Amino acid sequence: MRAKVYRNLDRPFSLFGIKGRFIALAGALALCIIIISLVVGSVAGSVTGLVAAAVLLAVGYVSVAEVQQRFGMKSLSRWTTGLSLPEYVIIRNKVWRRLM
Repeated sequence: MRAKVYRNLDRPFSLFGIKGRFIALAGALALCIIIISLVVGSVAGSVTGLVAAAVLLAVGYVSVAEVQQRFGMKSLSRWTTGLSLPEYVIIRNKVWRRLM
């Protein structure tokens, strides 16, 4: 009996070294950076806006890469899910500590 094996199921989608759900975070950060650089460019000048955009995009990429290395996909999912929960719902780890 033959079975098809899909190799991409265990590897998340990657774009410029940023994996999976971190792509949405990087996209939101890039959108904020573009808006900030447009404001800086309109106030100070177009060349200053381009320089600000280049510097902020480089810093944003490095920061998203650092967050990706520090936190895993599962912890990012927990954090984003926790944002939509009411304040009285407490998220705890599966390991319960004993009360002394």
